[in-house]
Amino acid sequence: MRTLPSYAFPLSIAVGVTVAISAALGLFMDTTYASEATSFATQGRAQDLVTLFWVVPLFGVTLYYERKGMFIARVVWLGVLLYFTYTYLMASVGLAYNSLFLLYVAIYGVSLALLVVGLWCIRLQDIVWRFSYRFPRRGVAAFSVAIGIVVALLWLADIVRSLATNTPPPQLSEAVTGSLVVQALDLGIIVPLSITSGLLLWRSLPIGYVLTGIVIVKALTLGPAMVAMAAFQAAGGMQVPAPLWAFALLVTGAGAYFGYRYVKSLI
Repeated sequence: MRTLPSYAFPLSIAVGVTVAISAALGLFMDTTYASEATSFATQGRAQDLVTLFWVVPLFGVTLYYERKGMFIARVVWLGVLLYFTYTYLMASVGLAYNSLFLLYVAIYGVSLALLVVGLWCIRLQDIVWRFSYRFPRRGVAAFSVAIGIVVALLWLADIVRSLATNTPPPQLSEAVTGSLVVQALDLGIIVPLSITSGLLLWRSLPIGYVLTGIVIVKALTLGPAMVAMAAFQAAGGMQVPAPLWAFALLVTGAGAYFGYRYVKSLI
């Protein structure tokens, strides 16, 4: 595993601090989501809560152990960077313009650059030997593929129905941008990444071990955020579809299980 460039560590600290500031302002400053529909504002604050008190501390711990050259720290670092890229790209294009716009752009831009650099610094020939025979390769692969398939089915059901009936999807009623930003990012990034990662691991290709680790970290960060969003909406008297509740809880629980097995399998 190659050592990260010298600029990666200070840039990572800068990203973590900026994310913490953005999440804190979103959580405690009423004007951040003032132009959003009630449902979107509630979900935004729920995700800010999880980001501030779970994802940012995880990122800090990961940075500490990444400096010590731990392989698992590199994988978690990459996974959190994917979470930052996805979350703040979505905020940049999916939320009404607000005073945090430039922070959103800076976070996803630098996170994406660091993600590319981090992947480039991994030597694929050094991967497979790090995992013992206890690694549940096919189980992790199936989990990764399942995430992609379920996410695709959740969103495509409404989109295909809207196309067939020539009526707008229900999600558009609360989207101030007039576009399905969440669905676009999920179908264009999460679905192909999850399915491809799982298939590569199923075939025992080295890159599959890394990418499915990143998918697991994504599940361990976005999963709790989805649970918090559903809980905040329910507390606010809003209806949360049962399939979304089930998906959020299953992703979080299965992500925790396979995350534990992933770490325990490392030699």
